[in-house]
Amino acid sequence: MGRVRCSYVLIAVMLLWGGSSWAGMEESSSRRVVGGPCDYEAYKGQATIISIHRKELPDNYGGPAYEKYEVKFTFHPNEAIQERHGRIEGGEPLLLLQNSWYPGPRFLQKYGIAEGKRFDCYLKVITRGTCTPIIFDFPTIDLADYFENRE
Repeated sequence: MGRVRCSYVLIAVMLLWGGSSWAGMEESSSRRVVGGPCDYEAYKGQATIISIHRKELPDNYGGPAYEKYEVKFTFHPNEAIQERHGRIEGGEPLLLLQNSWYPGPRFLQKYGIAEGKRFDCYLKVITRGTCTPIIFDFPTIDLADYFENRE
């Protein structure tokens, strides 16, 4: 019986002590941003697919084995990008799914992704927070469409 009472007292003390330190954390975390939320500036433009090559990766990459393709594109914004870290002139970014997997053949076919094809695209450049610095968003391509990525 003495152990049970001791446990209740110990829990009560931990809650009281923990609560006071949590209150202090709230104050300090409101002064600085760690992780999200993040803000982005979006720049509309055109992405042009410049190359599609079959990628050889280990069979366990991205779960069960499937054909994977490295898709490179160029991005041409409609306006000048103001943030220095968002300027990608001459770069050849990869078109990857949201989970960083390479797309498969069914995905490429469903969205009409082929060399020379142009897509509307937004370059999102971080302006506040510590999230991903730049993100490419394709309004007509669902980069979270993992089902179509399998054969």
